[in-house]
Amino acid sequence: MWVISCGCTPEQSLSVPADPVIEAPPVPPEQLAPVTPEIDLPSLLLTATQALETGRIEAAGNSIRKAFAMAPENPQVVFMMALVLGEEHRYPEAIMMLDELAEAVPETQLPALGQTAEWLVQSGDWDAAETRYRAVLDAVPDASMAHRQLARLLVRQGRRLEAAQHLKALCEQGNVEEIELRALLSLSEPFAADAIREQFDPIGSLGRARAAAGTEQWDLVIAELKSAVSQTLAESALLGRAYAEQKDFESLKQWDKSNAVADNENADAWFARGVLAAHSQDDRRAVKCCCEAVLRDSTDADAYFQLAASLNRLVATVENVTTEQAEMVLQRAKSLARTREIGQQLAQSDQRDLRVLAELAKLLDYLERPLESLSWQAVRIAYGRSSIAEDVQQSQLVEINRQRMELVSNPQPLSRSFVLCGIDYESIAIDDETSSKGEQQRSNDSKNE
Repeated sequence: MWVISCGCTPEQSLSVPADPVIEAPPVPPEQLAPVTPEIDLPSLLLTATQALETGRIEAAGNSIRKAFAMAPENPQVVFMMALVLGEEHRYPEAIMMLDELAEAVPETQLPALGQTAEWLVQSGDWDAAETRYRAVLDAVPDASMAHRQLARLLVRQGRRLEAAQHLKALCEQGNVEEIELRALLSLSEPFAADAIREQFDPIGSLGRARAAAGTEQWDLVIAELKSAVSQTLAESALLGRAYAEQKDFESLKQWDKSNAVADNENADAWFARGVLAAHSQDDRRAVKCCCEAVLRDSTDADAYFQLAASLNRLVATVENVTTEQAEMVLQRAKSLARTREIGQQLAQSDQRDLRVLAELAKLLDYLERPLESLSWQAVRIAYGRSSIAEDVQQSQLVEINRQRMELVSNPQPLSRSFVLCGIDYESIAIDDETSSKGEQQRSNDSKNE
C-alpha cells in the first residue's frame, strides 16, 4: 500500500505544500539480502597476529592477505605479511619484503634486521645472519635479543669464545638464562647434554666437532675436522687440541710443523703447543704456551693442569719459579674442574641442589667472576622459592640487582696477573733463550779448544 503524507518539514509553512512522500509496502524479512559487515584494517591485523601467536599459520595468512590487498603500503601490514611468509618457510620473499620496508620506512630497520637474521640462520646463511645481528648491536649496544641470538649462533658454530662476550652482556643486563650461564663455565668444550639442546644444536664442521669434544669423542672430532673442505684456522687449532687430548704425539708433531704460523689468538692452538712442548721436555715453552692459552680462555682447566705440571718440573732449575706458584695454579685448575663438574651435573638433570648452586656461586667469586656468581645466586633463589619466605626472596633479589648494577657501573675485568696466578712466563722464556745461548757458546768454545 502506498501512503501519501503531507510531508511538511520544520522549515516549510503549511501554506506551502511540500512534495508528497510515498512509503513502499514493507519487504518480508526472509526476502532481505544479508548485510555483510565492513571489515576494518585493525581487526584484520589483530586477527592475523593472534592466529600467528597460536600457530594457526593458514588463518593468519588469510587475514593478512586481505589486509595487504586493502593497504599494501601500510608498514604494520607489510611486516605482518613478511612474518607469515617466514612461517611458511618462504624466506627469500620474506627477507626481500622486510629489506624493502626498512629502506622505505627507516623506523622499521632494526626490527627488520633482527627478524631477517633469524630467517637467514634457519636458511643456512650464517655469515649474513651474523652481519645483521652485529648491525643491530652497532646501533643499539644493549639490545638483549641481538646479544642472545648472536651468542647462540656463535655457540652452535663452535665459536664459543666469541660468544662469551655476548653472554656476559646478558649477565650485565640481568637477563641471562641458565643454559647460557652453563656455557660460560666451560668455553673450550660444551657440556654434552647442552650441546644437543635446540638452542645450541651444532651447525657446521667446527660446531659438530666442538660438540663431539664435549663428549670426549676425539676420534669423531678428528674425523669431522679432517673432512672439512677448506679447513679454517679455528678448525685447525681444534684438530691440534684433539691430538693433544688423545696423546697422539706423532700426529701432534706433524700438526705443529704444518701450523707453525697458526692462529696466535686461538686458545686451542696454544694448548696443543703446550702439551707437545711438555711431552718434548721443554717445560719453559710449555709454560709460555699454556699461559697464552689461559689468557684467551681462563675457564680451561686442562691448560691450568698442564701449566701446574710444567711449573712443578721447573721449580728445581729455574729461580723465578716457586712451589707456591705451582700449587696456586693447581688449585686454580681444581676449582675450574669443579665448576665444570657442577655444570655437567646441572645440564644432565632437572633436579637442583641449593647447596651445590651456592657452592658454584662461591667458586665463581673466588675465580673473580662476580657477575656470573650473582646470576647463579639469582638462579638459586628461583629454585628455592618453596623454602625461602617471599619477603626474604625479594630482599635478596633486590640486593643482587644492586650489586649487579654497581658492577656494571664500575666494571672490574679479570686482571692478567690474576689469570696467570702471578707467573711472569715471559721472563721464564727469556731465561730459557739465555741459557740456550750460553750452552751453545760453551759448546762452540769446547770445539775451538
